Amino acid sequence: MQQLSVIFGSSHPAGTTRLLVNAILALLLVLFPLRAAAQDHSSVSQIVTVEVKPIIKIAVTGSPRPLVISDVTRGARTLSVSDNSTRYSMVTNLDDMKIVASISDPMPEGTRLFISLESTTGNTNGSVDLSQAQTPVNLVTGISRGCDIDQTITYTFTADQSVFSVDRQSRSITLTLTN
Repeated sequence: MQQLSVIFGSSHPAGTTRLLVNAILALLLVLFPLRAAAQDHSSVSQIVTVEVKPIIKIAVTGSPRPLVISDVTRGARTLSVSDNSTRYSMVTNLDDMKIVASISDPMPEGTRLFISLESTTGNTNGSVDLSQAQTPVNLVTGISRGCDIDQTITYTFTADQSVFSVDRQSRSITLTLTN
């Protein structure tokens, strides 16, 4: 024990040194298992922020073929041609939405362009005249939360019999899902 006294730098008698060494060893035996147990796992905390924003999406697929009137039906007051090759899909997490449409430029005099959208989530307004609709007009109203997938868009172009000829023209139709 005299050597322990020298190692610990103590000038106490051997009995006191032995008591001191035993106390230190006992303290180390108690503390190291606790420290080891505390290191068996590690944990951290994070703050997670969540939010659901309004979802308002509409998309179209395909393009209507050119609407060309090339034949006359005897006795008809108007001439017409239709196309239903385009589709739309929409999704929203809001209630009471609607789909509106507008046209880039008015249709030539004596002609009209109609549009009709199918819907499983709202009330369709049937065939709606877009000919002068540079301000949006309602196509489907009362849309509830959900989605309409691969719904048909029908375009109908009509001309009065008084219209002799109209050069090929294009119009941009804008569909908007809104409240």
